[in-house]
Amino acid sequence: MKWKPSAGSAEHAGTPRGPVGRRLVIAASVMLTVGFATTPGHAASAATTVEPGQPVRSCESLTDLRFADGTVVTSASQTTTTPAICNVELLVPQSIHVRVSLPVDTWNGRFQGVGGGGFNGSVPDTETAAKTGYAAAGSDSGHTGSSRDASWAWSPTGMNWSLINDFVSRASHETTAKGKSVTRAFYGTSPGHSYWNGCSNGGREGLSEAQVHPDDYDGILAGAPAIKGDRFLPTAMWPQVVMHELGDFMPSCKFDAFDKAVTAACDGRDGVTDGVITDPRACRFDPTALVGTVTPCGTITAEDAAVVKKIWDGPRRPDGTRLWYGILPGASFSRVTATANGDGAPEPLASGWYTYWLAKDPSFDWHTLTTANFARSFDRSRQEWGPVVGTDNPDLSAFRASGGKLLLWHGLADGLIPPQGTTDYYRQVTAAMGGRAKTERFARLFTAPGVGHCRGGSGAAPADPLAALVKWVEQGEAPTTLLAANGPMSRPLCRWPAVARYDGHGSTNDAANFRCSGRP
Repeated sequence: MKWKPSAGSAEHAGTPRGPVGRRLVIAASVMLTVGFATTPGHAASAATTVEPGQPVRSCESLTDLRFADGTVVTSASQTTTTPAICNVELLVPQSIHVRVSLPVDTWNGRFQGVGGGGFNGSVPDTETAAKTGYAAAGSDSGHTGSSRDASWAWSPTGMNWSLINDFVSRASHETTAKGKSVTRAFYGTSPGHSYWNGCSNGGREGLSEAQVHPDDYDGILAGAPAIKGDRFLPTAMWPQVVMHELGDFMPSCKFDAFDKAVTAACDGRDGVTDGVITDPRACRFDPTALVGTVTPCGTITAEDAAVVKKIWDGPRRPDGTRLWYGILPGASFSRVTATANGDGAPEPLASGWYTYWLAKDPSFDWHTLTTANFARSFDRSRQEWGPVVGTDNPDLSAFRASGGKLLLWHGLADGLIPPQGTTDYYRQVTAAMGGRAKTERFARLFTAPGVGHCRGGSGAAPADPLAALVKWVEQGEAPTTLLAANGPMSRPLCRWPAVARYDGHGSTNDAANFRCSGRP
């Protein structure tokens, strides 16, 4: 169990610090106008089975909760579904909307923080986690709107720093603190274990928790984490800059032709032809090989090949020095689009980043970007926003000391956030935490060949990584592989940088017939 008072909380005077003190904290972050059981939480050992709890009060009575920081419970209502869920809505000052979903009869004694995506702006689905037994909480990260809308961070008088701070880290921590308080109020006891579960920005939020609030969670599941946003967001504009400069906004069927060709060239190296490039790092394919190929939308030209080569390579300075990574061969080009009239259609997350966070000008015209001046805007993004949104501090010593476990995964066919950023971060964590062996005692990274951004693609995505994390936290059994599936196909996902290869026996759809090779 990890519980730590935050702003708006009241810890008992004289309570000892450390694990014993956490056991003695009783409803510190919430003051009630009606009574409830105040049994102290139980700090379970890794092998302890958490006993399910039953509510000690009605769902509707949770509107009586009062918080010292002015947080208000705006509604509390029970669903008529099976299982029944108590949904509690809160407003945390100034504008963080939080939802806590509590299983009425099927609580497994655990808490789950649920991450969002993009620039958030809406509360993620928390009922799904509640239906599986978790007390679950999520937030809109402090503002409302489309997850692709970046305009909330800007105003004519300057950047909205309070909203930015909420988005970067405060909202996820407040969601955790308020979610655990509501959970305790409903069941009369604190969660036995707490887990974070998120992908994309939700993965970044999980890493923010590990870095900034290391006592919040026992286990953190972070998929395709949107760390280093100051680098991958401007990079997402690079394909449009390249196509504009070459005067070649390629139609989708030409991109499809390149995708099929590179897959055909590099598939099969794992011992089976399944439409998946298992190790894109080892894929060597020259796009110029397709010049002259006829497609339904025209013959592939040298300019087309140059566009694809530059997209795969990623942005560089005029002197050839790499700025950031391109998408890997086999990743979908679906986010590299053009309009019907032959102009570019930038990824909204990238155009919003440039317009509101970098240029700070709603009239910004992305067509002014060139391969020659791209490095200037990229450098400005890193210098101005890296310390704010990067979320890439490799020093996880406090999280490790608290007993936390971190499970990272990233699809190698991610067309939005190049997975090389995550593998770079894990290298940095490994160096900071004393080497591979010491790091893997609490943090492991798995890669998913052929899987897109959080989901999709021709590869097999993790089937139930949260269950693997729970087993690691509560039974001390660290995952050596993750089971992944895509329809009838199953695969073992290996700890990076190892890859799975067919052992030559049995069905090629069965994960049991594949072995991880290469370190570790």
